[in-house]
Amino acid sequence: MNKRVLLHIGFWIFYSIYNGYLSVPLSGTSFAELSMWERFEVGYLTEMILLTVKIPAVYLVLYAFLPKSFASKKIGIFAVQFFLTAMVATTLSRWMWHSFIYENIYQIDPPAEASSILVAIFRWMFSSIEIWMLLGIAVAIKLFRLRLQTVQREKILIEEKLQSELKFLRAQTNPHFLFNTLNNLYHLARKKSENTADAILKLSGLMRYLLYESSVSNIPIAKEIKLIRDYIELEKLRYSERLSIDFKIEVDNEAQLIAPLLLMPFVENAFKHGASESTGNIWVHIFLKVKNNALEFSVKNSKDTDLKIKTKGIGLKNVKRQLDLIYPAHKLEIKNGAQEFMVFLKIPKLVRTVSPLPQMAD
Repeated sequence: MNKRVLLHIGFWIFYSIYNGYLSVPLSGTSFAELSMWERFEVGYLTEMILLTVKIPAVYLVLYAFLPKSFASKKIGIFAVQFFLTAMVATTLSRWMWHSFIYENIYQIDPPAEASSILVAIFRWMFSSIEIWMLLGIAVAIKLFRLRLQTVQREKILIEEKLQSELKFLRAQTNPHFLFNTLNNLYHLARKKSENTADAILKLSGLMRYLLYESSVSNIPIAKEIKLIRDYIELEKLRYSERLSIDFKIEVDNEAQLIAPLLLMPFVENAFKHGASESTGNIWVHIFLKVKNNALEFSVKNSKDTDLKIKTKGIGLKNVKRQLDLIYPAHKLEIKNGAQEFMVFLKIPKLVRTVSPLPQMAD
């Protein structure tokens, strides 16, 4: 039995217990000989009989009139249908009272006919209060649940959109990263460097990372650090003695999870738009700190005075958008100085705010 059926059963049990108690004859000379348990039996038996009218009326309104009227935004039509249903249910309930319940359940004579039309209308309206309240409560609960479902659907659609965008961004990052790495091989091959074979071996390791690690929602920070180290080693093969690297790490928990390929684009950018376009000796300083679930990451690189480093390329633009989606509380600073380019990233909490992406099988 599903949750929805249980909720409906629970509602009618609660309503029957409450309203059946209101139907119990607790006073009156006609019931003087009845024990308290017999009086409760009269009240709850009466309620069971009246439910044969109330339950169909409620579900007629909830599942026949309400969905169609609100889907077409014809509230006026629903109001008329609601009013007519209440009238018919009240009339049937009064008929049951007068033709069966008073004589057979309460074992008393039905009330005398109304002395005037106004009195009859007043009695009918008084009898209809219970039906109006029941239908009104049922409709209010239904509308509340519909609103919750709408909010949930909107949330799911937003998350699905974010997930699709993240997948697209990662699909862009991988080829972009691979293309830049192949450029390194190209330069080594042109120089007929002895390091070309080593570079190809390191590239295969990077490609393995792109295929099997970057497809998951998050990875231990240790793996991202290893990727950066491997990439630095690859760059050292290209620049040799010209390159000075300073990579400092302060990580209190190497198992700390982080979204993959978030830090790498900043390191890659330092080499592609800084070192590769500079003459003479070059340097790159990288600092990574992870403490108490907070991350600080900075990348500085030397550059020629007249060199204008692009800050809106695919790599940086891509990673900026990923940071907005995954870690909206992050702080990112980019400073393009005369002889130095610097990127500083701070993430107060490495806790993802987007539902995890499904992991892909190897």
